[in-house]
Amino acid sequence: MRRVRWLFLVLGAVLLVAAGCGGGDSSSSSVKPSSSLDKTPVTVTLWHPWTGDEKKLFEKALDGFKKQYPWITLKIVGFPDSDTFDQQVIKAIKGNNAPDAVLSFGPDYVGQYCSSGLWKDLKAYMDADSIDIGSFADAAITYTNFDGKQCALPSLTDAYGLYYNTDLFAKAGITDPPKTLDELATDAQKLTEKNSDGSIKVAGFVPLQNWEQLGISDIARAYGGEMLDENNQPLISSDPAWEQAFTWQKSLIDFYGYENITKFFAANTDAEFSASNAFENGKVAMMWDGEWRTAFIAREHPELKYATAPFPVGPDNTDAYGSARVGGTIVGIPENAPHADAGWLVVKYLSTDTDYLTFMANNVRNVPTTEASATSPAFENDDNFQTFIDVWNNPESKFFPPLTASGGGYFTPLEQFTDEWQAGKKTDLKAGLQEVNDQISQALQQGEAP
Repeated sequence: MRRVRWLFLVLGAVLLVAAGCGGGDSSSSSVKPSSSLDKTPVTVTLWHPWTGDEKKLFEKALDGFKKQYPWITLKIVGFPDSDTFDQQVIKAIKGNNAPDAVLSFGPDYVGQYCSSGLWKDLKAYMDADSIDIGSFADAAITYTNFDGKQCALPSLTDAYGLYYNTDLFAKAGITDPPKTLDELATDAQKLTEKNSDGSIKVAGFVPLQNWEQLGISDIARAYGGEMLDENNQPLISSDPAWEQAFTWQKSLIDFYGYENITKFFAANTDAEFSASNAFENGKVAMMWDGEWRTAFIAREHPELKYATAPFPVGPDNTDAYGSARVGGTIVGIPENAPHADAGWLVVKYLSTDTDYLTFMANNVRNVPTTEASATSPAFENDDNFQTFIDVWNNPESKFFPPLTASGGGYFTPLEQFTDEWQAGKKTDLKAGLQEVNDQISQALQQGEAP
């Protein structure tokens, strides 16, 4: 399946950062409007990581491109391992074997692509075709633009929120979804059911790192936390939201008992993208997840009674309720793309064509990223999916953790400490957060692109 947890990123990606590559068939001074481009037949290569049924849908959706640009032969190349896809893209660019356009599932490498010049700045193309970044939600800027360079555009996106089982809520006497993390913890305890041997039968909410899509940064963000300051320095040890997040997480783990909740985790974690998913089967009452889960439920367990809501926030951060982490598929042009101008036509289609975006949103169930596609009569919406549309459009929503020139692996020390903290191996929270802060600072200093 195409979703990957942000915590799987590694620092090894830093080694792939390189100085900008030359090449390509256009520059900012020679970009012309698409309508005036030469229509000499050309083959354009597009790389992507779609697989399975979604790959078939994606290829079908590209029929619209072929009709619009009949002189272009589109060579579509898929890569089954989305975890290493961007690293393969970077390797190809450095080896002067780049495709003409790239679609990637996550924005974690945008900082590298922009700062190193590996992907073209799209501003000249956008200006030539009168495409305003304002046609996308404000959140798009947080993961497609780095240091003023617009080297990527969104092509559908992911937004995150709270899924909750309405039958289990009714059984526990809970009438409304929680709006604060304190309420979430209280509800989770009410909703939890245990077997006769004390093991967990139904978990109200699983607070462990890497449960489904949940990361400690998502909890910290709910408290209003920031990871980096304006000078790209870590705030893990100084922003009180991080201490609040870890304390909240540990208190809920202690309620379950670490051994109990980890056994539950081990028995269910491999079922995230299958019909055996714990939430879909009533084993979890509430969870943090992305909009695509609505499609899974409709396909695999249409009998499930559930609803969605924004994820709760800290009790002192209620103004941020309705926002969350966002960020999904991006498209761009490698700096040394053999046919960059034609590659732009692919990028423009994948990011702005309303028919393409609504078809994919309806069938893959990702959030449409333009106002035109989100408001199109062809877009099939419902109350549960609308939650994620609203999160995407919330001005406080953004990609998190933030982009850096060295990629996304800089927060690996945070993941490592979280594992030790939730297991009770590290008990001095302040000292641990200071250590994490120092390690991230060092990683950023070592990994910054020249």
